[in-house]
Amino acid sequence: MSTEEIIDEARAAVAAGRSPDWKALRDRLRALGGDQREALRRLERVGAVQRARASVVPAAPPPAAPASRPALLRSRATVTGNMDVRRGDGTTLTWAREPKIVTWELRISERHDPRGDYEVRETGELAGDATGVELPLGDTPLRVHLLGRDRGGRLVRRAIVSGLTRETWADRWQRRASAS
Repeated sequence: MSTEEIIDEARAAVAAGRSPDWKALRDRLRALGGDQREALRRLERVGAVQRARASVVPAAPPPAAPASRPALLRSRATVTGNMDVRRGDGTTLTWAREPKIVTWELRISERHDPRGDYEVRETGELAGDATGVELPLGDTPLRVHLLGRDRGGRLVRRAIVSGLTRETWADRWQRRASAS
């Protein structure tokens, strides 16, 4: 094996990202006999290249793009009205029984655009002794109107819950004062 082959072997190992056995390469060069000072200097330069490559920190890969893009405008669930409503089991909206109430009017609206208006999705009536309703939560915000009327049809209790989604359901709801 010649001097050139030994140095080429060291270069190939460094180029492949491996660390060659420098002592074994120097011993092989010396075993060839004769004055090997120039060959040892060349081998040392290959070693310097390998040390320089090891000292350079490779650039970090760019961060991966998020799997799903978060909503640009995230609303917080808000409760307004003159009665207390809260989360029940699952996605049930619950409230306390009110003896004066004969019927509850329920209106569920949905907002497809964060800057758009709520559009009525469904309406219905519940018996006066009802104390909860299961909500069809999804990714689009819901607004729930719950209106309690007495025998004369007069509005006695009301609650409006806005900005309800699967994501905001478990968050703390913001309470706003009501004029009534």
